Amino acid sequence: DAVVAARACKAKNPFILLGGIGFDQIPAVRNYVEEQHMFYLHHTATVKGSQGLKYSFTELPTVERTGEAFAQLAAKKFTGKKIGIIKRDGVNWEPGVVAFKAYAKKVGLTIVAERAVAANKGNYTDEILEMKNKGAEVVWGWENALITTQILKQAQTQQYFPNWLLFPFNLTSQTLDKDAVTPKTLDGVAMFTAYSKGDYQGGFSSYADDVKLFERQYATYRPDADLAGVGGDLLFLNWQAQKALAAQLADCGRGCTRNRMVDVLVNYKKIPTSSACLIDFTGGDRRHGSDRLNFTETYRAPSGKVNWRNTQTCVGRP
Repeated sequence: DAVVAARACKAKNPFILLGGIGFDQIPAVRNYVEEQHMFYLHHTATVKGSQGLKYSFTELPTVERTGEAFAQLAAKKFTGKKIGIIKRDGVNWEPGVVAFKAYAKKVGLTIVAERAVAANKGNYTDEILEMKNKGAEVVWGWENALITTQILKQAQTQQYFPNWLLFPFNLTSQTLDKDAVTPKTLDGVAMFTAYSKGDYQGGFSSYADDVKLFERQYATYRPDADLAGVGGDLLFLNWQAQKALAAQLADCGRGCTRNRMVDVLVNYKKIPTSSACLIDFTGGDRRHGSDRLNFTETYRAPSGKVNWRNTQTCVGRP
């Protein structure tokens, strides 16, 4: 339970509470830290429920903005194709679907099927059959990487090969291997730029300095870490976030206090490192620092693994 973990952290009187990925966990912790007056910097969560909260900040796009970005990618690549949605049945996931459908309607995308699935449902035969029977040529999998991987495996077993939109993790692409690039590549939307060990070209070139530094540091301090494996991209995205936070703490300076750090954040408008997008807290409620996401696709990497690469970085609102 995330709130139990937050309570345990509070007992240690932390300078700041950092929250990782968790659409369902973050809203509950936001409410807890508001009661406790704890400084909280978290991953992607809904705008809904955040109004008026003073102690919670995020440097990543919201759930709603992420759903909209998936629709932007669909409009960019799949205009004229029939779209299906397999989505998590959850109050903290649905706002992203609402935003997807709003933009889809605006640009004339056609949604032919929509099915909600319970967390860890396991068998997705009925949902896949509905997508197939309704003629969906593109399917948006609005689920976590573990479940989406299972959905794609089951779809392939049923000889169903639409274009897929999903969260792009190397766990999925490497697990599926050749099935992630044939007969079609997969398309993704991510809060972070892609990572593929040892690849510094193409869509990676603009932040090759960060990739090389990340790899050097891991070679020095954690040489046994498998950066080419299914968790390498997770290590890189966390490294990006920590490097950005380190830059902000440096801006706060010696003797940094929580109040001074809040001042740094609410006035922050910078690209903190080459692999990150612009972080801008100066508009809106000054608690949400980004609306920018990255479009990606699967490819056979120089390492031989099937990973993800950027097709467009730091895409803002339409």
